[in-house]
Amino acid sequence: MRSFLAAVPVALLLLATATAPAVAAEDPASAESQSAAEVEIPYLETAEIQPSPPWRIADCDVPRSATPLVVACDGERIVLSAPEYDPEAGVTVLPVTLTDGTVSMTVAYRVTAAPPPAPEVSPSATVRPVASASLLRIPFSDLGATCTRCGGGAGLIALGVEPASAGSAWATPTHLVFRASSTFTGPAELGFGVLDEFGAETKGKLPVSVYPADAPLIALDVFVPLDGSAGVEVDLASLVTSIAGDDVVLVGCGASMHGSVACDADGVARYVGSGQADQFGFQVAAGGEQAAGSVTLVPADAGLPTTGPVPTAPTGADDDEAVTTLFTPPAPIEDLATGGPFDAFIALLDRTSR
Repeated sequence: MRSFLAAVPVALLLLATATAPAVAAEDPASAESQSAAEVEIPYLETAEIQPSPPWRIADCDVPRSATPLVVACDGERIVLSAPEYDPEAGVTVLPVTLTDGTVSMTVAYRVTAAPPPAPEVSPSATVRPVASASLLRIPFSDLGATCTRCGGGAGLIALGVEPASAGSAWATPTHLVFRASSTFTGPAELGFGVLDEFGAETKGKLPVSVYPADAPLIALDVFVPLDGSAGVEVDLASLVTSIAGDDVVLVGCGASMHGSVACDADGVARYVGSGQADQFGFQVAAGGEQAAGSVTLVPADAGLPTTGPVPTAPTGADDDEAVTTLFTPPAPIEDLATGGPFDAFIALLDRTSR
């Protein structure tokens, strides 16, 4: 997609007269004092400066020498591109001399590069049950986060609980954690934010329901070693304990971020992925109680334990400070252009006419 921008606003063109001298293109400050226009280059895309007729670009040498953002130039247009986003780059003043064959004038364009799009989140709207006075650990994979620039891990921040009397929440490198109050029952919402490496934040909410429970069902959140792209089998039944001794039923497994998960009725989960640190959650039920656990798959070079329970204690970060996750969320999938309402019917006619 390209951004097409008229080179000179009408009000600026009216300033030019048959005897108006051109501002020296070699002096960006002088050019900017004559007139200015804003140009923003979309992230990893191009923008064009395209004069309105009868104006043409009189000289391409000055724009080319002013900045490497100029990747093409002729009398009709200047094409701008920023191969990487630099938050420290600021504004580049680009002087462009225009002529209609008789009159010349210089417009100083103020060029900036747009940051990458903020992360996106799509958590499940399913209400998560949690026993009063217990912990609910939501794996990062269940937040449905995608991110264009989250190299080295996304930022995760807990944004509080509504109502506040329901309990407290915090973020860890692997989970969003909620501690339910011992004196509260009913619905509540957990607020959270996901940040990219430039600090762009997207917020989301997770619905929960706090219920009283005398003999809760307990499901663990554990580390499991990940050996490259080799598959992993996990016995989820071994991670669950029913205090009342009821039979445990596996309700289902959540999606992973960088692979695929298949869960059998016997409680065995089979994961295949790309070798990156990954995660998936699972839900179980027993005797009317429900619980959720998770499996965090850790490569050998991640610098973390590869076995045992995942720590869920607060990290010590301030309430408004993001915690860097173990995971790099996948990049968002671009929406494919949709066709017209009769495309499917036309395709059927094409097939039957062959």
